[in-house]
Amino acid sequence: MKTLVSALILSASFIGAAQAGELDYPPPLNTESTVTRAQVQQELAQARANGELVSGEEGYAATMFAAAGGKTRTQVQQELAAARAHGLTESGELAYPPVQG
Repeated sequence: MKTLVSALILSASFIGAAQAGELDYPPPLNTESTVTRAQVQQELAQARANGELVSGEEGYAATMFAAAGGKTRTQVQQELAAARAHGLTESGELAYPPVQG
């Protein structure tokens, strides 16, 4: 019985020592800034204007979207109706891109 108690006390002391070593990890980071908020906002606006912003976790370049066309809502609706009439909007998982037929 003494051996069991001694073993428990000894193992508890090792556990405490192991956790005490983790108190200084990770080391503190230097978070002191060298630029002002206005400078950061100006750099952000410049990056947006130049198309330099990245999106997503992988760091791929931001997607550039085309400018809106000169079509009205009615024209787009008519084109959609024509595409539906020709069967161009019907597609399943295996029919990509949609094909006429």
